[in-house]
This record gives sequence, structure tokens and C-alpha cells, in this order.
Amino acid sequence: MPTQPTFDRVLKISAFDGDSRAALIALHTHFDVDFPACSLALLFVREGECGRCRLAGLIGPDGTEHVANLDPLDERGQLPLFDDALAARLVAGAQASAHAVPPSERGLPLAQALFAPASVLAIPLANAGKLTHWLVFGSTLAQRFAHVDAERMMLHVNLAASLIVRPIALRELTAETERQREEIEGLADIQKLLLPDNPRIAGLDHATHWQPAATAAGDYYELSNLTPFAPADFAPDGNDVWGLLVGDVSGHGVAAAAEAVQFDAILRTYRGGDGEPPAAAVSYTNRYFFSRRNRGHFMTLFAMYYRPDLRALSFLSAGHPPLLHRRGNNVTVLGEGDQIPLGVLRDYEYRNNVYNVQNGDLFVLYTDGIVEARDARGREFGIERLRELVATTPIESAQALCAKLVDALRAHQGGAIGTDDQTLLVLRIAH
Repeated sequence: MPTQPTFDRVLKISAFDGDSRAALIALHTHFDVDFPACSLALLFVREGECGRCRLAGLIGPDGTEHVANLDPLDERGQLPLFDDALAARLVAGAQASAHAVPPSERGLPLAQALFAPASVLAIPLANAGKLTHWLVFGSTLAQRFAHVDAERMMLHVNLAASLIVRPIALRELTAETERQREEIEGLADIQKLLLPDNPRIAGLDHATHWQPAATAAGDYYELSNLTPFAPADFAPDGNDVWGLLVGDVSGHGVAAAAEAVQFDAILRTYRGGDGEPPAAAVSYTNRYFFSRRNRGHFMTLFAMYYRPDLRALSFLSAGHPPLLHRRGNNVTVLGEGDQIPLGVLRDYEYRNNVYNVQNGDLFVLYTDGIVEARDARGREFGIERLRELVATTPIESAQALCAKLVDALRAHQGGAIGTDDQTLLVLRIAH
């Protein structure tokens, strides 16, 4: 009688593609060559329950399933519990062993559950560095397992079990990964819906590049036509009042994206009040964005508010990379080292800087994923490179300049997606 599997048998069991319920049946079929007309039981043992076991699955000598193996890795407490003398002998220690079952023990609960065998072979199963299950073969013949090499059979059984269990675990992991991917994509879809859809703003030429490093992003921006909410002293001149926020939640991925969505939800509850925009809106949002518990994330933000009748740009940087301003061929930096990020101090009051704007002025905002993008040798794209490109690239339109900056970025990092979320906005005062 063979005690080693042939390669054909290994190939066959390695092709198993069923669920956990079919796994025990497949094992019974596989070992029927070694132990024909034997039952096969899967016993589950909990750590600390010495001498006790639970019946997790049972196949009769003829291959009939009597107890369904719903999940070989599940540690449920609802399985039938056995703590009699036979159970104590079978699952003691961690060694494969053969046992005769004398007539006096065949009436015990576990023996009755296993079809009252005259002999059994108990094999421990390795599972992620732990012993949580045993396979037990049962026979009506008293000497059926007396001459089996238990140690070699233990290797055989564990090989066969791993060839079945691992694909099941992989499929479950794949299914869970797919479920999580769908949830992440759902959050990403919500996030995309919150981004502005090319708002029409008279007097402003603008273009945007927004690229998550993963499915969802911690980068955020909002560009809005605020003329309907202009202050009472606004003197219309054919151009619109507008506001812009560019934010970057620390980190990236799902957690950062969730924070960005929360920030947007808080921002949309702002209805104005004391103070001038954008500082008043940022102070309000920070107050409610702040958590009493350590949230593990903070958010940098650059905020701008423009009144065309006054040619006045009010802005602030809450720990965000500075704004690049081009006038003619000269590029200056605005808002460098200004104020603290959101989510650090609840009652922090942000303050505005005011800048006089001229027709044709160009502004470039970005998140650190742009300037910190690295090439194959680990060199950063850098603010100086960005500044040089902004200074030397002919200004045909905001969209053309944005496209050229993105092309340079992608050439530097060797692809469309970097290791961090990337947002780039180009604004040009057109009138």
C-alpha cells in the first residue's frame, strides 16, 4: 500500500478549485488511495483547551459528507465540543499518532461521532505557525494504522492540505481585496464629484491638473465663482469675484481622501460671518475640522480670494508650499512660511495677506507631490525647476502652460503617476 503520493496525485490535488466545504471531500478522495474505506474527520482545537476538540467536518468511509466543513480556517465556538478520554488522547501534544480504540471507548461521544472506529490515525495540521486543526482517519479494522509511518504521513497530509487551503485563502483574500477596492473606488467617485467642474469665471483664465497617487487622494481643491456672494460694496466691472482653495492632507490614499471629503463637507456649511475672506472661512473650517482626539492627519492649505473691482488678491498659506507669481518674466514667491496647517490648533485665527494684481498676472499653485516628485536616481523635481519653467515658458493660455508643466513633471518622474498625490493649478488674470 503506497504511503507517498505520486506526482500525478499531487498535480490533481493542486488543481483543486473548490470552496472550503469541498476541501475535506477532496482530501478524503486523495487519501482514499492510502486508506480506502476509511472515514476522515477535521477536528478544531482552541489554544488553551487541552484535551478538547470540536468537530469541524466529517466524511464517511464511502465519501458521504456528514458534517459540512464550512470554513477550515474559521475558529467558531459553535462547533460540537468533545472532551472525553478519546478526544484527550487524539489531540494531546503535536505529534502524529495511531491509536487503537478498544470496545470500552467506542461508546464515547467522539467515537460515536466518528462511526465507532476500531482504530484511528491523528495528524496535526500546521496553519500559519499554529496548530489549530487535526485530520483524523478512522477504520473499523483494529490494526489498520499499526504499520503506518506517522511522521512521513504527517508531511504528506500537511502538503496535501496546504495545496488545498492556500488557494482557498488566496481566493478569499482576492475577494476581500476586490470588495475593498470597490469601496475605495466609491469614495474616489464621491471625491471626484466634489471637485469643481471647470467653473466659468469672467476675467480669469484657469487650468487644473489633479492626479491621485492611488485610487483616492488626499489632495483637494475648490475654485468657485463668488460673485453671487460678493460683499455689499462690490462694484461690478464685468469680471467675477472668485475664491480658490488648494489643500493637501498628510499622507495619501483612503484615509487622506476621507479627511479631504470631511474638510469639503465642513467648508460647505460656512455661511460667512465676522472677518474677511478667505481667512474667516479657513478659521471656521479649521475649528470644526479639528478633532478632540489625535486624528493622525493634518491639512495644509493655500487660500485665495480675488475682488476684481479693487484688483486685490487676499491670500494665506496654512503650512502649504508657496504660491508662484509671474509678472512679465519675473517670478516671485508669495505666502512662504506663512501660518500653521489645519487640524493643529482648534482656535487658531488665520490672517490674510493682500496683494495688488495687474492684468496678465499669472499664479501657479501646487501640492508637494509636484515638487517632491523623484526621477529614477531619486532627484526631486524641485521648486526651483518649477519656478524656472514658469518663468521661461511662453504664456499662450493657462491650459497650455499647465500642460507643459505636467509634461515636464511626467518626463522627470517617468510616468503619469507619482508616489504622492499631485495637484497643479494655473491662473491668469485675463482682464
